Amino acid sequence: MPKATKKGHPPRPHIAPAAVRKNEPPVPFWQSPFLWLILVPVILYAKIVFFDFTSLDDQFFVIDHADFNQHLGNIFKVFNQGLFVPKNDVYYRPVFMIDMILENHLFGIRPWGYHLMSLVYHLVSVCLLFIFLKKIRIPETTAFILALFFAVHPVLTQTVAWIPGRNDLILMIFFLLTLIFIIDYFRTSSVWLFVAQFVGFLLSLLTKETAVIIPVISFLVLRYIFSVKTSKMLPMIGSWALALLIWYGLRASSDPSYQGVLLKEMTQSGIARIPALLQYLGKIFFPFNLAAVPRFEDITLLWGTLAVILLATLLVIGRSYKKPLVIIGALWYFLFLLPVLTVPKLLNDQVYEHRLYLPVIGILIMLSQTLLFSDKWKKKTLLIAASGILLIFTVISFVRLDCYHDRQIFWARAVADSPTSAFARLNQGIQSRDSALREKYIRRAYALNPKEMLVNYWMGITTERKGRTDSAVYYYKKELAFSSFPDLYFNLSRTLFNLNQLDSAAFYLSKGVSLDPTKTAAVSVLASVYFKLAESAYGRQKFDSSAYYLRQVTTFDPHNQQANHNLAMVYFQTGNKTEGLKVLENMRLIGLPISQDLVNLSK
Repeated sequence: MPKATKKGHPPRPHIAPAAVRKNEPPVPFWQSPFLWLILVPVILYAKIVFFDFTSLDDQFFVIDHADFNQHLGNIFKVFNQGLFVPKNDVYYRPVFMIDMILENHLFGIRPWGYHLMSLVYHLVSVCLLFIFLKKIRIPETTAFILALFFAVHPVLTQTVAWIPGRNDLILMIFFLLTLIFIIDYFRTSSVWLFVAQFVGFLLSLLTKETAVIIPVISFLVLRYIFSVKTSKMLPMIGSWALALLIWYGLRASSDPSYQGVLLKEMTQSGIARIPALLQYLGKIFFPFNLAAVPRFEDITLLWGTLAVILLATLLVIGRSYKKPLVIIGALWYFLFLLPVLTVPKLLNDQVYEHRLYLPVIGILIMLSQTLLFSDKWKKKTLLIAASGILLIFTVISFVRLDCYHDRQIFWARAVADSPTSAFARLNQGIQSRDSALREKYIRRAYALNPKEMLVNYWMGITTERKGRTDSAVYYYKKELAFSSFPDLYFNLSRTLFNLNQLDSAAFYLSKGVSLDPTKTAAVSVLASVYFKLAESAYGRQKFDSSAYYLRQVTTFDPHNQQANHNLAMVYFQTGNKTEGLKVLENMRLIGLPISQDLVNLSK
């Protein structure tokens, strides 16, 4: 590090700025790297603008949440709820939800607008990657080629063509901006850059929990690429700790009851999925075995093994395995995939390719240090050699994109790619327009894996439609062992109500309402169920039970005049005048009329 300057002069920057070359003619626009980094992926991905939804979460976020997304005021509410359900949700992604709200105001529920924005986000990511690679002292030509590889790589088509892949696109943007701000801060000591990196990191955390890896990567880059002493990084490390604390506080306050994933489950899943690191690596080097909803058991380890051999050979022959960027790239790849390995099998059994959007950069950084990009190659030779591979990757990506065209094509391809996947077969059934085929596929999914999340739920729907209410109750209750969401409780409650099991119906309906209190129709039904229970209890002269049920009605429907009237009547008739008067006082406060009969009883 340079020594401090004399007293009165500002300290020298920790990271020296790039040398300024003078008297050089301007580069023609057609030779601008950014032109090609934008033009090539635009040509490749332009057709996704004409794609529909796949019904793999995208319809849920865009159409099912349309009413929520229409209100800009909900931008503030997203910080206090989960991604899929307001409470008890493992996923906390407020930035993604804000993005959906803003795009709803631009495009409504038309898919073309969301696909267009995915392409725009990808273009921004590609350009930022090019800038970042140059920042960490990778030669411009190498950085340009690697950024182009990233722009057209077939394994990343899912991230761009599938609307919920937006999360990884946004995270990439915030992550690269944060790293760029951090590097520039230690070059200039600008307070604004310090603040910018803090904001960038916080937004990354609010985009996806994987961002907790960012401080580790940032520290390694500063320490081993730019030789910044740890003592110089302490203020920045403090800012990272503050951002993590804010994120954790918001996450905890959004659902205080949420306990997270058990450590035992995470450990078991992580150990079992270690081979997935090989599978993912194989898809990076040999992207010929891609899948719409890849299942771990359906992916061969052959390509991953060959990829390890190839990468190791390149590093050993070039004697670059000890270079800091190689080590950082390897850790980058592993650390960003680590959360994928630890997701419990029951929660998510698919090894989706969109999760490689950030990890693949680690491999690109490693490759930049191999003999493939050695100084002995001339710039023109390097570009020509890379062009052949880029063309192959572009063609594969262009063909691969078609499987995301619409929901029928997507799920048919998902089944073809992963024939043993109950998840793929189940969704093929859900999307089928033919009722007979729908039932056939759902039953096939159940046969493949009766513990697959949602398969029992859809078996319940299937049997309920055929009038087999008892079987529907069996399947709905069985689904409770694997998942918990409002519609499951609502459907179970409805079937129990039809069987005249009112107490159980009320119990499960109240569980559903507690998970999603915005379901006003369900709240109204719940109030009516409790009212029926109150009437039944009153008829059997179980006045305490009747009062309990009426109190439940007034909890969910405070302005229900009949419930308040009956509750006060029960109290007066059972000699509990104090509670009866409290009900009358509350009725006066909220403006409900009080009958003369109640007035007489209260005297």
